[in-house]
Amino acid sequence: MNSNNNSLNRRQFIKRSAFSCAACVFFSGSDLWAESFMEKADFGSVPYPAPDWLRHAVIVEVPTRGFNVSDYKNPKNWKYPFGDTTYKSIAAKLDFLKDMSINVLCLYSVYNCTPQTNLFALRYTEPNPDMGNLDDVKDLIHQAHARGMQVISNTNHYGVDRTSPLVAEHPDWFLPSSQRRYSQRVFDLNNTAARAHIIDTHVWWCTEVGLDGWRIDCASAFAFKKSVWNEIVTRCAKKGKRILLATEGKQLAGSIQGSGLHGFAPILDLENNCPRHGATANDPYRCKEISGHNVGEPKDGGHAYNSSNPGEREGCYRVKGSRFIYGHNSMFAPMVPWMLLGEVFNATHLALPASNFSPKMLHSWLDWTDVESQPAVVEDFRKINKIRDEHKDIFHNNMYEAKLINVPCTSTPASPVKPYARFINGRKAGIVIGNNSTTEDVTFTLEIPLAAMGMDGLSELKVTDCWAKTTTKVAKDSLKSHAILVPRDKVAGGGVRVLIIEATL
Repeated sequence: MNSNNNSLNRRQFIKRSAFSCAACVFFSGSDLWAESFMEKADFGSVPYPAPDWLRHAVIVEVPTRGFNVSDYKNPKNWKYPFGDTTYKSIAAKLDFLKDMSINVLCLYSVYNCTPQTNLFALRYTEPNPDMGNLDDVKDLIHQAHARGMQVISNTNHYGVDRTSPLVAEHPDWFLPSSQRRYSQRVFDLNNTAARAHIIDTHVWWCTEVGLDGWRIDCASAFAFKKSVWNEIVTRCAKKGKRILLATEGKQLAGSIQGSGLHGFAPILDLENNCPRHGATANDPYRCKEISGHNVGEPKDGGHAYNSSNPGEREGCYRVKGSRFIYGHNSMFAPMVPWMLLGEVFNATHLALPASNFSPKMLHSWLDWTDVESQPAVVEDFRKINKIRDEHKDIFHNNMYEAKLINVPCTSTPASPVKPYARFINGRKAGIVIGNNSTTEDVTFTLEIPLAAMGMDGLSELKVTDCWAKTTTKVAKDSLKSHAILVPRDKVAGGGVRVLIIEATL
């Protein structure tokens, strides 16, 4: 079938419809526009489920060019005003990330894209030349894999920047210039060569270069095309590579929702407000978006941003040193944590000095000396991560397997936070107690529900206070009223406590 004729037919259809091309431009952000040219998004199950490592994934977004710049204090010394991070300088931080139990990096973006932080593709067949070469990318991925970490990338696979050489080289690959999306030229998916280019390059990055998956930009709005991504997933799987798909703003059955739609407010009642709806054995994962490139605290005006591009900051840090949000809400809850890296050490919110897009966190940079100036935050977050790692049998991301119930309690002074239990019936439970107050220490008196956890037949149990690192054997009846103090949040050692309860040997 002739692709040029197909394009002409579509243009004629729009011209003859109730909406002119000018109207299509006006409605270019709507699903109506997308469906006029492309397949409707379908978020049903993918042919191969998410890889096994998603069970324990902790995902951080890496704003590639501002991640590990050459001079943390002086942007004027950078080689480029939008940051001079390289693939090698990202690799240089892998040991710190591993130590903080970060095990999935989402690069924005791995392929050659516009450097001014709007991340529109120039070429999908090569890395960013200002960040290094293909061997550097392969080495970054190899080093991450050697540490038990994965690397995925954002993709704006639906089009390219207007300045991309592909527009001149293959003009027939694209929809009319009047049908731009966020100023990008959009691929014509009815063009066989264009469709093959999208599929071939995304398979190549995974099977030949080593990438472990993709965050699919604008998926919920218009960009996710199931037939395209099913072929990518299938071809990767047939080459022995199970990849992760993270569709922005929409749950993809059998995989995951990627960052970008919204963030969840701090959860005070996990049992009744945890987004577990529809979770099944075949679709067990849900995302906890702590922060993302355009998601987070909505009005953070307290830090400097590009004065030539003023406006409210988008995607601002949310944790800000809160052990309650990081631990109670995120690391111990049955969801895949997704956040900007600076959350793990209470980084200063900094904007790149050069940006032609909006003042988002994605267009920010990191001052790594913040790690040294926040030792209590780093140590407490490392401790939270270690507790999660030491008890992977109950603290994981599979919502279908993770049994979750609230733990009845009284609190002094009164707290709105409800402790919860993650448990393996009859064998082991993790009791998570959080304090969201930044002014008051709270004592929780727990009525641990042994019967509900299938542990009431045990006369004696072993109780481990993970924070104090103490283990005692206690009689069953004593757990009907078990008091534990949780210091106030955002101070050293505050915000969260964890008890492990299991049968004695």
